[in-house]
Amino acid sequence: MNKKAKAILLLSGGLDSSLAGAILKRENIDVLAIRFITGLEYAVIKEELMEIYNNDPAKKIADFLNIPIRFVSLKDKYIDMFLNPKYGYGSAVNPCLDCHILMLKTAKEIMEKEGFDFVATGEVKGQRPMSQKPQDLINAIKESGLEGRLLRPLSAKLLPITIPEKEGLINRENLFGIYGRARHIQMELAKEFGIKDYPIPAGSGCSIVDKSYAKRYKELVEHNTTKIINMELMQYLAIGRHIRI
Repeated sequence: MNKKAKAILLLSGGLDSSLAGAILKRENIDVLAIRFITGLEYAVIKEELMEIYNNDPAKKIADFLNIPIRFVSLKDKYIDMFLNPKYGYGSAVNPCLDCHILMLKTAKEIMEKEGFDFVATGEVKGQRPMSQKPQDLINAIKESGLEGRLLRPLSAKLLPITIPEKEGLINRENLFGIYGRARHIQMELAKEFGIKDYPIPAGSGCSIVDKSYAKRYKELVEHNTTKIINMELMQYLAIGRHIRI
């Protein structure tokens, strides 16, 4: 087709989403990277509470790939989702699937409002136990309303064909069929694309995945109930030592 596709990429700056961006660029697709901010990323907490400023990893990779990036805050919506996750928590207090669905719903709104063709993520089938099991990938599509419009380039060949693939906006043969938690295929792809600087994988940037954070949160709620919870307090739970007298 003569039409050049336009895609929204959920970009965290981690290895998988960086590779998804590189694949889309290689396919000559116009990409807008969206960096969602929940307020509970360690880098964000440092900047807001401790005034320690670092270059955001998503901004770095967007610059490397030469794609525009937009920072979108989810703070106003996050607490309600966090306190009432439909799909529950992981091993700490991380509602990963519900968080991801919130991001996808917001991306869908931007896609429809601004005329993009589809949304892409760096998800890998079977990689994360809380949000990337086969059923989780299906639930995310249904809950977000992105049926046919959510492309996962790293595992596309293991998933149902999407509308942009059917319409010839992207060549399915140039996508991948990666499965599981190992990262050796992604690391080889990173070398191929020249991507050298990426954070340690597996959600290391989010504070609520940390089990020590969960211990602090549960202790706080035990003494005060969840009525006390707000974003600033949740940020403070991620730093310093916490002692109850």
